[in-house]
Amino acid sequence: MNKKYLALLLAVSLGLVACGGSDSSDPIVETPDQSGEDSDEEADDSSGDEGESSNEVATIYGPYSTGSTSEPVAVYFDLDTQTQVTLTEEEAASDTTWDIGFKRTSVFLNTAQETPVSVYFTANNSDFYDENGAAVADLFLNATADSELDDYLAVTTSDVPDAEAFSTDAESAVIGDTFYNYDTTTHVVSAASDIYYVVSSDENYTKFHVSDIVTEGRGIGEITLGVMHQSVLDGQTTFAEEVSLSVNAVGCTAPIYIDFDVQQEVTETDAWDITIPCADEAGEFTLSIADDATVLRTDADTYAGIDTEAAAFYGFSAETVSDYAFTANNWYYYDSTSHLLYSQFGVYLIQAGDSVFKFQITSYYDEDGTSGAYSFRADPVTEE
Repeated sequence: MNKKYLALLLAVSLGLVACGGSDSSDPIVETPDQSGEDSDEEADDSSGDEGESSNEVATIYGPYSTGSTSEPVAVYFDLDTQTQVTLTEEEAASDTTWDIGFKRTSVFLNTAQETPVSVYFTANNSDFYDENGAAVADLFLNATADSELDDYLAVTTSDVPDAEAFSTDAESAVIGDTFYNYDTTTHVVSAASDIYYVVSSDENYTKFHVSDIVTEGRGIGEITLGVMHQSVLDGQTTFAEEVSLSVNAVGCTAPIYIDFDVQQEVTETDAWDITIPCADEAGEFTLSIADDATVLRTDADTYAGIDTEAAAFYGFSAETVSDYAFTANNWYYYDSTSHLLYSQFGVYLIQAGDSVFKFQITSYYDEDGTSGAYSFRADPVTEE
């Protein structure tokens, strides 16, 4: 499997508000030394300060804590003033002051501004990957804020692309309408059998896909799932062989519930994992997971099973997620030996209002090795 693809998949998400400490599910082995010799000159936390910043170019801000895996919080930062903005999650949803935010491994942008904040990746660190696109681990593990400073300083206004090259955050459903195909010419619905989903529910994992759909009017008459269950509670470390599970929705009058543990249809009062709504005596073209379940979309080959120790880095999320623009060129490399995250020191351009800033994450840990503590550089882009 492509190592770069796996490294980028192992994200938490979100995905996708305030200080907190480390958590037992964050396996801290040691603190990655990525700060460089200039780490003692990092800027003080000036939360809530107003006005223009007079800090020197390439000043390192942080660390800003985003809490623990079990109790994550968000940090909001205003690039214009180069200061933290203290807000609750509810306040931040409509506030236009902040530009970029952080919450555990997620980096997100403010879409509440008149023109949503957007990002462009400069691909400055393409040498961190080999000719096959695989991450060169030694380059990630040995990079520091000092060694990657020149890449940051080298970015000027000449590197700013057209506005169309920037992208911003958006909302989407992990499953949504991706489990079927609709031919607009023939109006035929068919199963998108090459799309797979992994559901984390009741301490177990299940990989499934829709292998067949028979329509009934404008709804689902029968749907067949290919189900591969991994019972962590029984010590299983890989998915079992695929089991075919067909559900008849013709004449239904209530939602249909499926329990992956027993791989059969159950009632609403049982420990169900996925449901199909019913309307006009047929199933709706919707698959929804239980409120306490999480899910990720994948393919047939990527996962043979879920490593429970690394599950927090796979990218499991709620049913509706924020598609963060940063994940297209993720900021970190995940080391599967130490379970630590190393910055790739990518330089990003961030368009906020009429200004463009350059941005580089320098560390995800504080000096005590606590994860989720971001340090970064951020400056307006200038001419050479």
